[in-house]
Amino acid sequence: PGFIARSNMVKKKGLVQVACNISIDLMNQPKVLINACNVKLTLYPNKSDFLIEGYNLGGTQLKLHVRDVYAIVNEFDLADGLANELELALQEHKNIQYPLISPQVRSFYIEANRLDAPANTVFTSKMPRRIFVGLVSADSYNGTYNTSPFNFQHFNLTDIHVDYCGQSVPARPFNLDFKSGKYIEPYIQLQESLGHARTNFTNNSISKEMFCSGGYTIFGFELSPVAQDHNLFELVRQTNVSIRLNFGEKTPAGGLYAI
Repeated sequence: PGFIARSNMVKKKGLVQVACNISIDLMNQPKVLINACNVKLTLYPNKSDFLIEGYNLGGTQLKLHVRDVYAIVNEFDLADGLANELELALQEHKNIQYPLISPQVRSFYIEANRLDAPANTVFTSKMPRRIFVGLVSADSYNGTYNTSPFNFQHFNLTDIHVDYCGQSVPARPFNLDFKSGKYIEPYIQLQESLGHARTNFTNNSISKEMFCSGGYTIFGFELSPVAQDHNLFELVRQTNVSIRLNFGEKTPAGGLYAI
């Protein structure tokens, strides 16, 4: 219902105002910039076919036209003691270093009519803290009006695991059967990877049913002992990280993309 309401809002009114966070490394850190920093942001939009979902358009073609864009910036007043400490640090070191946690996106293609995907090496340098994997159809990945690039489905997956540093996660292989309701292990593992397991205070609103058939079939893997702590940093580990997948039925026509 929410998706239909948003679609009608765009189709009937034409001009719509929206707001969102800027999803880049610098904006996703629990830190603030010091005074007098010049920040330049350059945005490149995707094609309209990828940005607009039009289940009710028929043959109508829409184009997204940006009329105006601006950034809303928060300013913080520091306590006097903290401001003095920052001033002393600037005088001593002359510059400020920001350790950043960097989200990176990788994808690989899985051909049609396959029951497995050969080991795909997605990282060949620094080992990531966490990996989240979702499967979408090739049409969704490339962008069409009638499909969503965020509709992550299970495609009758029976096993998925990550190999790194001579180890495999999970250590006990999955034996999944989504049609029979056998998928609780990866669902719990997703919640643990996000820090929502074993707590009554946080959740991501993804139910077990949504994980199975609601477009939220996302697999989470923790590779680091400090995976969820933004304040701790460990030494860089050089390794190859690969992902293996097996399917209970042949992959559909057109193939898939693993993201």
